[in-house]
Amino acid sequence: MTSLEIVGLLRTHNQRVFTTADMVTLGGISNVVATQALRRLASQNLVVRIKRGVWVSKLIPDLNPYEAVAFLRAPWPAYVSLHSALADYGVVAEIPYAISAVTSAMPKKYLTPIGDFNFHHLPQHLIWGFELRSTGAGHYPVADREKAFLDLIYLALTRRSPLRVPHKRGRTWELDKPKIAVYAKRFQHAPLMSWLEANGLL
Repeated sequence: MTSLEIVGLLRTHNQRVFTTADMVTLGGISNVVATQALRRLASQNLVVRIKRGVWVSKLIPDLNPYEAVAFLRAPWPAYVSLHSALADYGVVAEIPYAISAVTSAMPKKYLTPIGDFNFHHLPQHLIWGFELRSTGAGHYPVADREKAFLDLIYLALTRRSPLRVPHKRGRTWELDKPKIAVYAKRFQHAPLMSWLEANGLL
């Protein structure tokens, strides 16, 4: 398959972040042929590899780096959370240099051409409270503001965590306190409950 044919597949199927396996399926070609074709496109700066077998199309003008989150830790679930989500919601003032996400997989960092990603581990039973958000013709999974906040506090209170509890932007947190109370109970984590009570969120 030629590079032009691969470009046609990317455009026809709106492939923004995709895998080599996606090209194998769409093109009806072998993994070797797909890999070789994608490498040729990478040499022409039409796609970029962000992980083994995971690529980003540079034919897309409105790509949001958040769209890569679900692909980088697949097959384990992952979503944007912590400082990245809270900064987007305006809950915290700090703008993180790297995209913060949580996953049920082991923690991992990725330094990619489209941005740096820090994945923090949450137990499988805490992987909830997120939704798919549209961004142009793409989408990405992101926690709602209360879940992102609780994810951060929970992890910051974990022993040897590199994370710290956030600073308030104003006199009060811009959060839904009834939702915080409901969500917090699902964590079943005494230090989290104590912190929320001490900070007037319960």
